[in-house]
Amino acid sequence: MPLAMTGAPSRFVTSSRPLHCSRVLRLMVKAKASSSSSNSGGGGEPEDYHPWGSPPQRDLKKLRRIIAALYLIGGTGHALDFIGKGPFTTMGDATTFAALTPTQQLATVLWATLGPAASLGLTGDKAWGDAALVAVAILDAVGGFSGALGEAGTSAGAAQVAALAAYVYFARRAREDDEKQNNQ
Repeated sequence: MPLAMTGAPSRFVTSSRPLHCSRVLRLMVKAKASSSSSNSGGGGEPEDYHPWGSPPQRDLKKLRRIIAALYLIGGTGHALDFIGKGPFTTMGDATTFAALTPTQQLATVLWATLGPAASLGLTGDKAWGDAALVAVAILDAVGGFSGALGEAGTSAGAAQVAALAAYVYFARRAREDDEKQNNQ
C-alpha cells in the first residue's frame, strides 16, 4: 500500500512510485558504496561492489536458484507418480506406480527424493546441493539416453546435459574469479 494511502504526512512521501525490493536494494547498495568511499577518503569497496559477490558468483547463484526451482517442480511431479498422476504414469502405458518398469520406479524414487533435496541444497548454497544436482543430472541423462526411462527420456536427458553444462560453465567462471580476487 503506498504511503499516501496510510495517512502518513505528505512530507514523508518522496516519490509517487511504490518502493519495490529491487529498488530498495539498489538504493542500499548505492548508499553503502558512497558512504564507504567518503568515510575512508576514496577507499572502501570498489565501484562495482555488490552484496552478493562478483558478477560470475551472482550468475552461479542465479543458475542455482533456477535449477533449484526446476528440481523442486520435477521432484514434486515424480512424487505424484506414486498415486498415478505423475509424468511416468500419465505419459506411458502404466497407470499406477506398480505398473511402471523397475527402472522407472527407481527413477521415480530418486527424483522424488533427490529433486527436492537438491533444491534445498542449491537454495542454501550447500556443497551437497551441488553434488545432488550433478547426481540427478547424470542419472537422468544416462537413463534418458539409454531408453530406460521411456518415450520422453531422451528429451529429459538432453535437458539434464544442458543444465549440467551450464552449471559447470558458471561454476568454473566463479572459481576463476575467486582465484583472480585472491591473487590480487
